[in-house]
Amino acid sequence: MLLVKTYISPSKIHGIGLFADEDIKKGTTTWRFNPTIDILICEKEKSELPEITQKFIEEYGSLSKLSNKFVLSADNTRFTNHSSQPNLDAKIIEGEPEAIAVANQDIKKGEELTIDYRTFDKISDVVSGQDYLL
Repeated sequence: MLLVKTYISPSKIHGIGLFADEDIKKGTTTWRFNPTIDILICEKEKSELPEITQKFIEEYGSLSKLSNKFVLSADNTRFTNHSSQPNLDAKIIEGEPEAIAVANQDIKKGEELTIDYRTFDKISDVVSGQDYLL
C-alpha cells in the first residue's frame, strides 16, 4: 500500500511511471504490504487462472524473495519502474510480511519513484543491468 501521495505519468524509463506528488524526505517509508489492498498469490493459484490474468500478475506483480509468492498491489505501486540507481530501497524489516520501500534520498515532487527490482523480486535476479527489466 502506498504511504505517500503519487500520480502516474509517461516515464522516460519505460511506459508509465510512478511519480511523487509531494516532497518525500530520505528515510520515509513509501510502501508497506497491507492485505486489504495487496494480495499474495502462490504459483498454484496463479496457474489456475486464465492465461491473460497470469500474464498480468507476472507483469505487474513481483515474485517475493521472502514469501515465494507473487505480490500484486491494487494501487499504482505497479507502475514503479526499475533503476540500477534507484531513489527507493527495498528493506526487510522483522515483523513485516514483505520488504518495505524506503526513500534512500530526498525526492522532490514530480520526480519518478524507482527501485532496483533485483532486491526483492526473484524473477529479476536472472536479468541484469538495464533501467527497465521484465
